[in-house]
Amino acid sequence: MMTAGRTDRWGVPLQTGGDAGVSHFDEAVEGLLSLHGEPVAAAEAAVAADDDLVLAQILRAYFSLYRTSAAGVRAAEEILAPLEGARGTLAEREILHLRAARSWAAGDWDEAAHGLERALLHDSQDLLALKVAQDLYFFLGKTRDLQSVVTRVLRAWPAQKRGWGYVQGMYAFGLEENGDYAQAELFARAALHHNPRDVWANHALAHVFEMEGRIDEGIRFLAESVPQWSSSFFAVHTWWHQALYHLERAECDAALALYDGPIRGVRSLEWVNLVDAASLLWRLSLRGVDVHDRSVTLAADMAEAIDAPTYIFNDWHAVMAFGLAGRVDLDEHLLSENRRLAVGTNRAVAGRAGMALLEGFSSFAAGRFNRAIDLLTDVRSGAHAVGGSNAQRDVVDLTLIAAAARAGEHGLARQLVAERATRRPGTAAARDRLLAGNAS
Repeated sequence: MMTAGRTDRWGVPLQTGGDAGVSHFDEAVEGLLSLHGEPVAAAEAAVAADDDLVLAQILRAYFSLYRTSAAGVRAAEEILAPLEGARGTLAEREILHLRAARSWAAGDWDEAAHGLERALLHDSQDLLALKVAQDLYFFLGKTRDLQSVVTRVLRAWPAQKRGWGYVQGMYAFGLEENGDYAQAELFARAALHHNPRDVWANHALAHVFEMEGRIDEGIRFLAESVPQWSSSFFAVHTWWHQALYHLERAECDAALALYDGPIRGVRSLEWVNLVDAASLLWRLSLRGVDVHDRSVTLAADMAEAIDAPTYIFNDWHAVMAFGLAGRVDLDEHLLSENRRLAVGTNRAVAGRAGMALLEGFSSFAAGRFNRAIDLLTDVRSGAHAVGGSNAQRDVVDLTLIAAAARAGEHGLARQLVAERATRRPGTAAARDRLLAGNAS
C-alpha cells in the first residue's frame, strides 16, 4: 500500500510503500546527476524492493528513453503502461513525472520538458525533474531553456543544502551554452570544489576552455582530472573533448590514439558513444587523415544500432559514418526512412533542420560540394534545432569551410575562416586554413 510522509535524499516527498526501496532510488538519481555508478541497476533494485515506489518505475522509463532509440521507447512504454491505471492513487509529484515520461515516449519531447517544468513549479527542489528537463532541452537544442530551467530554481538551493553542487554544475553548462563563459567557469569551479566527481560540472568547464580557445588549459585540466571522471559512464564523451583539443593543435595522431583507445577501444552500440566516434572520424577526415578502415567498422556498428527514426541527431552522425565508409546505400535508406517514418517532435525537427543536415553531409561525402554549400549555408543558423551542444554542432561550420575550399569557392572559405577566428579568438587560425586549402 502506498504511503506518504517519506522524502528522497533531497527532501522532496516520495510516494512509497516503505523504506526498502528509497535508498536504491536515491542512489539511482545521484548516479544520473553525477554520471557515475550504475543508476539503471539501482532503479531496478528500488522497484524490486518496493513495487509501490512509482517514481522508481518512472525513473526506469526515463533511463530507457535516454537511449534515444525506438527500442528504448518500446521499453519505456512497457514500464509506463501498467501505471496508467494507478493515476487515481498517485501523489502530485508522481502524476507530473508520469505525464512527462508518457509525453516523451509518445514522441512529444517538448511537452515532456514542459511537464517537468510543471513538476518544478510543484516543488522547485525536485532534482530529478530539473536534471531530466535540462537534458531534454539539450536534446532539443533549446539553448536558452536549458539555462532558464535552472535559473528559475537557483534561489531554492542554498549552499548548505544537499545537492547544491549539482545545481551549480547544471547552471554552469547553461551559462556556457549561452556564451557567458566567465560566469560558467565560476559556477563550474564552485561545483567541482564541492564535489570533484561531478562529471557534468567537469564537462561544462571543458566546454568553456574549448569555446574560448584555451586549448592548453583544457588539455591540462582533463589530464589532471582523469581520476575523477574516467570511471564515469560519460567518460567516452569527455575523451572526445580531449581529442577536440588535440585537433585544435593539429595533433591528429593524438586524436587518433584516443579514438583507438578509450573512445572506441571497447565496442559500444550506445548512441551516446557512437555519435562521438562518428563526429571525431569526420573531423579527422576533414583534415586529410585516412579513416576509411575505421569508418567501415563504425558504419557496421551504426547500421546494427539503427532502428525506426527517433532522434535525428543520431541519424545525422550515422550519415557521417556511412559517408566516410562509402555506404551510399545506407545513407539513402536513412534519408528515406526519416522522410517517411519520423513522428512527433522528431518529424518537426527533421523539417526545420534535420533533413538539410543529413542531405548536406551526404552530399559532401559524395563529393557534391556545391550542393553541400547550398544546404549547409541555409541550415547553419537553425542547426541548433537538431540538438546537441555548440561544440558538437561546430562540425557544421567545419564542413562548410571544407566544402567551400574543395569547390574552389576560396573567397567564401576565407570569409568563413575569418568569422571562425573572430568567434574563437584563442584558436589557432592555421588549423582552419588547413581546412580552407589555399584560402589563406
